[in-house]
Amino acid sequence: MQRWYVMKNHEIHGYLYLLIGSTLWGISSVVAKALFNVGLPPAELILVRLSLATFILFVVLLIYDPRRLSIVLKDLPYFLILGGIGVTGMQFFYYYTISKIQVGPAILLQYLQPIWVSLFAFLFQKEPASRGKIIALLMAVAGCYLVVGGYQFDLLRLNRVGILSGLIASFFFTFYTLYGEKGLKTYDPWTLLLYGFGISALCYSVFISPAKILKDGHSFKVWIAFLYIAIFSTLIPFGFYFKGIERIRATRASIVSTWEPVVAGIAAYLTLGEVLQPLQMVGGVGVIGAVILLQLAREKISSSSPMEMRKKEQDGL
Repeated sequence: MQRWYVMKNHEIHGYLYLLIGSTLWGISSVVAKALFNVGLPPAELILVRLSLATFILFVVLLIYDPRRLSIVLKDLPYFLILGGIGVTGMQFFYYYTISKIQVGPAILLQYLQPIWVSLFAFLFQKEPASRGKIIALLMAVAGCYLVVGGYQFDLLRLNRVGILSGLIASFFFTFYTLYGEKGLKTYDPWTLLLYGFGISALCYSVFISPAKILKDGHSFKVWIAFLYIAIFSTLIPFGFYFKGIERIRATRASIVSTWEPVVAGIAAYLTLGEVLQPLQMVGGVGVIGAVILLQLAREKISSSSPMEMRKKEQDGL
């Protein structure tokens, strides 16, 4: 009975981590949009964001827990892929999408990742397609069509690049989530973030000179926004996201994370005056509903959480 209580307590903590992280992501997406509206290129924001986050996290770990700074050399290829492909691709297309279209639709497009997971399982892993999964996929397609304003041909044409970028972002988000969950079986979430962010920052610095950003003469308010995004859009929410996945299954984490587009839509309305049309709201509900249905279906066949798997290994099960 005591063991059941401990595991249940861990799950509650996992849900809280995810809710806090999703809330911070939703709010910070509006801060990023405000920076894009004044002419800041997405790639520059990403480089500053990742560099500051890496530096702050390195200093904190060096002072409080240096053990988390070390990795096994044979795992270096894993971290190169996680940072160089997963983090770099997801960050760029996520922010590029926000710079091109409204915040709400941009976030919702990213949350199509369960659709790609289900299609991959159906096409390549021979996972049976139940009636519920088919309904969920149709809901997602219809919802996505409404969210991006497909019923308004002029709007659809103007947003074509942003919509395509959002779809690509959802692919990278899918890869990042699944590949990151794999690393949690061995490493602490903060270790994954440190090397993932650091490697991605190095990738961006190849194409964008850090010296250029320093010479651009950004105002004090912009640098405050940079610092805010580095801490409250990067370190804390990503750390909480991984800690949430560590305590509950990735399927449940994806359901809880759909709170982010809700927060982003409300924040964009209150601060930027972005308004979603009624049909776009209906589409958003459809996308979130489809995500929940698909994740509930996957929950029945998914494995234990990384924390549960590590505990089983320690118990010799």
